[in-house]
Amino acid sequence: MSSPENAPSAGLIRRASLAGFFGTAVEAYDFMVFTFLIAYLSPKFFPSDDPTTGILSSLAVLGTGFLARPIGGIAFGRIGDRYGRRFTLILTISGMGGATILMGLLPTHSAVGILAPALLVLTRLMQGFFAGGEQMGSATFVTEHASTKNYGVLSAMTPSGFAFGAAVAPLVVAVTTSLSSEDTMASWGWRIPLLMSLPLMLYVLYLRTRLEESPEFQKLAGKHEVQSAPLRVVVKRYPVTLLRVIAISTSVLAIGYVIPAYMPLFLRQEVGMPPGTTAWLATAGSTCAIVLGFAAGFMIDRSGRKYTMILGLGAILVTMLPIMYVIKATGGNLLVTALGHMLLVGLAGASAVPVYATLTSAFPAAVRYTGAAIGFGLGSALGGGLGPYLAGKLTATTGNPYAASIVVGTAALLGIVVIATMPNSNSSTAPATTLMTGEPEPDETDSAGESPLPSKSV
Repeated sequence: MSSPENAPSAGLIRRASLAGFFGTAVEAYDFMVFTFLIAYLSPKFFPSDDPTTGILSSLAVLGTGFLARPIGGIAFGRIGDRYGRRFTLILTISGMGGATILMGLLPTHSAVGILAPALLVLTRLMQGFFAGGEQMGSATFVTEHASTKNYGVLSAMTPSGFAFGAAVAPLVVAVTTSLSSEDTMASWGWRIPLLMSLPLMLYVLYLRTRLEESPEFQKLAGKHEVQSAPLRVVVKRYPVTLLRVIAISTSVLAIGYVIPAYMPLFLRQEVGMPPGTTAWLATAGSTCAIVLGFAAGFMIDRSGRKYTMILGLGAILVTMLPIMYVIKATGGNLLVTALGHMLLVGLAGASAVPVYATLTSAFPAAVRYTGAAIGFGLGSALGGGLGPYLAGKLTATTGNPYAASIVVGTAALLGIVVIATMPNSNSSTAPATTLMTGEPEPDETDSAGESPLPSKSV
């Protein structure tokens, strides 16, 4: 991170921010559009006499994408810390878009039988693998252009980009649904939102190929301090930090995926809301997440990460169940449902911003990409992968339509407990301390005069 006097130019910050914002937006679109097509994908790939079985199978496939994220985090974190953030982010967006396009071209169960769901799982695993290096890579790249005065706001670019992509995904599904008949959507219309990834991917590649490397990585390369084994350094020197990163990522990602992934199913099953309407509501909710996300970024720069996270998670903890209850009690009244859904998705988005700000400052620059990507990837597998499935399974097992609020509430409590052990660092103290512990980050040499981070010349 730079001091205000040595900060990159406004033009460079703007280009890096836009590339990070739209890159993560495309990643979110690719990863989230699947959730809004579950109603159409389930009978195509998991035909069953019981619709619930097909939906649970599709939710399980949704979860497989998260299982590959930690592997992607290890692979692309290492590439990013050894060969640069910019190069790695070009790889991740290309792979993510390619996997989504392949998903849109898959044959269905009626054409190739059991091979169809196997191919669906494979493309979902590919999405997860490349996504494992995208979000934290983007967050690292953008915040390495930040100064001590705008770290919080720039930290909001990546999660807000994700919210934007999560808004575009249901919007494309909603428009496609409104322009097609239900039979057309069920037959082949579901492919259109998946194939729309192609122009989105090409636009982001255009932005990223015109960027320079981040200032902090350029400094590492110039001083010959690029790491040859960043994973080993993270595990050996920062095990407690890594565990806290995993725990806090699990908390926020469980919330961030249960609400947008499970709530559309809740609205359809409990109040009979059609998929097109739930898609429009999801777009409105993600738009609210962008607004509240940037508000959280400003709050970080003034009040610190800890208080911002506790405020957001605490609000989710006390509002999830009442909102679900009121929506069902009013029979899915459109105004009530829209306001409630927007609030929940908005709070989930706002809670993510201080987490991104923390993760990108939890490790030294030389191993930042690796540490953040692995921790976030494992948190994604645990929280994002299991969360929506547990919400659906708990609802089906107990018969309680509000069971998802238990999963969300538990995740929020986990996050609050972890956050309570952290210092309330704001951006002005970030360069000098390890945010997960409050302890000074290691200098270039330790007390014995040896480098604590073995380097590799480049």
